[in-house]
Amino acid sequence: MFKHWIEGGPFFMSLIYIMWIIVIIFFVKSIINYFSPKATEKFLLRQSSWILFFGSFAFLTGIFAQMVGFYEAMHAIQQGGDISPAMIAGGFQVSLLAPMYGFFLLLLSALYWFLYRKTVQKKFAKMQ
Repeated sequence: MFKHWIEGGPFFMSLIYIMWIIVIIFFVKSIINYFSPKATEKFLLRQSSWILFFGSFAFLTGIFAQMVGFYEAMHAIQQGGDISPAMIAGGFQVSLLAPMYGFFLLLLSALYWFLYRKTVQKKFAKMQ
């Protein structure tokens, strides 16, 4: 994992890891608040939207990191001239790290968001 952090670019990978931590914090808070008798349906659904937001933002950050990496790689290829296909393939492989971590967080947060919304809606439907 540390190797991926270095290869994927410490700046962008740090941002994505921070978003992982934020999503985990919101995940724990949403479960705690779900069992709170004072929580309203609107509050719980709004809180789950933050999970989806940060998951989406992590993926977009990964895509942006890939675009920056491509730009730098194309500049290096232009300066270097003759580059081997194996070196280019290795660069493409590394460029996929940040979007992959961000996309995985998006998948998990979207799945949790969907299931949590359905659970909250069922909980408040029973109360009416």
